[in-house]
Amino acid sequence: MKKKKQQTPKTERVLPTPEFLEKFDVEEKQTQKAGERRMYVTNQLWIDTYYKKGIIDYSQHLTAQKLLGLFRRAGRHQKVTMTFSKEPIHKGADKGLNLDAGAFSDYNKLRSLMGKNSFSICQDVVCFNLSAKEWAEKNRRNVKASAELFRISLDDLADAFKQLSL
Repeated sequence: MKKKKQQTPKTERVLPTPEFLEKFDVEEKQTQKAGERRMYVTNQLWIDTYYKKGIIDYSQHLTAQKLLGLFRRAGRHQKVTMTFSKEPIHKGADKGLNLDAGAFSDYNKLRSLMGKNSFSICQDVVCFNLSAKEWAEKNRRNVKASAELFRISLDDLADAFKQLSL
């Protein structure tokens, strides 16, 4: 006697709460699967907010996203949680972490190609999600000029990406 395949129940779609919608903008986009749509938060990062407000243009936004992708691939993202196990954590591809050594190398090359201040503002705003104003206060720079400094730094970052041919 053949067993019937068990139907896996489809989970209901989880919609954002009204409080979440007050804080963030949500956009529904088509996925590669036919008829399937997915919700995206369009202003969760400072680079998204700056792009929506017109502070940075589209090419600068793409450059910032490229740096963020490189930063995450290199395994340089912030450690938000901690573990309480007494065993040491083993890192590396054979231990389950998928870190890209080439991405880490490219990230360090970008750091050396750009100036210290220029890379600092790009790293803090793009990778660590600080506002340009927060970066200026942290580094004792002019707060009113922080957005312009960020734009100039993104142009420097685009030039550095061209030099690395990434």
